[in-house]
Amino acid sequence: MATVQKLKKKLRGIESTQKISKAMKTISSIKISQLNNVYNKYNEYGAECERLYEEYKSDLLSALPQINENAPACYVVITSNKGLCGGFNLDLLKFADEEIEKSENPFVIACGKQAIAHFTQKNIRFEKEFVFKDIPEYTEAVELLNCVSELLREEKISSVNVIYQKYTNMMKQTPCVQEMFIDDEDKKAKSKALLMPDKQTVIENIAPVVFQSIFYKLLLEVALGANAATLMTMRSAYDTATEYCMQLESEINRQRQSAVTADVIETASEYTE
Repeated sequence: MATVQKLKKKLRGIESTQKISKAMKTISSIKISQLNNVYNKYNEYGAECERLYEEYKSDLLSALPQINENAPACYVVITSNKGLCGGFNLDLLKFADEEIEKSENPFVIACGKQAIAHFTQKNIRFEKEFVFKDIPEYTEAVELLNCVSELLREEKISSVNVIYQKYTNMMKQTPCVQEMFIDDEDKKAKSKALLMPDKQTVIENIAPVVFQSIFYKLLLEVALGANAATLMTMRSAYDTATEYCMQLESEINRQRQSAVTADVIETASEYTE
């Protein structure tokens, strides 16, 4: 049986874990609140960009450089920068490895410190790397899109596949791959709006904005999912640490009471003798 001194030492360690998990839980809650504010402000603008994309998909895609079908497929893997978020990154990177293995000579772009560390450790070659802020900025989506557009223009890649955790809610994020810039419907514009000064000029000007918006939404989803996973993990760690502290305190008090009782019995026996 552990002594009271050892139990106290263990209790101090658990209390330190309790404080750290509580602090990280608070930080994650603040970041989620900030991200929700950013997402809500962006949502109306993003929804309009999505509507334009659906209505003018074929025309917007025609504004992109011609795709070289003989070039390798590009995989953009987006993880969080930090760990301590449960299986958020592990599940995503396992999914990413399986997807990348399907392609011969893939062109990999690692986004996030966890992705960079993973590919470096596994000796998986990646051509480009990006580290985004915990609360992504729109300019970061612009930078990523410019990189992908330049690769298409130079005919270095044949497709763009974004691998990320799709945010559903606080409790659920699902690894998925989204192939970008694909006209699966092969339809012309649904809208009969009059575009001025002419359709081609309007399409060429709005295409970058629409694609930037799509990339930015992906970055926001990843950030929301990462912080939600961190919050859930730290909440579980805090609750477990709290319960363990209560058990240790109870055991310490029990041993103290046993020691006091033993002393009382011993003292009483001396007087009776």
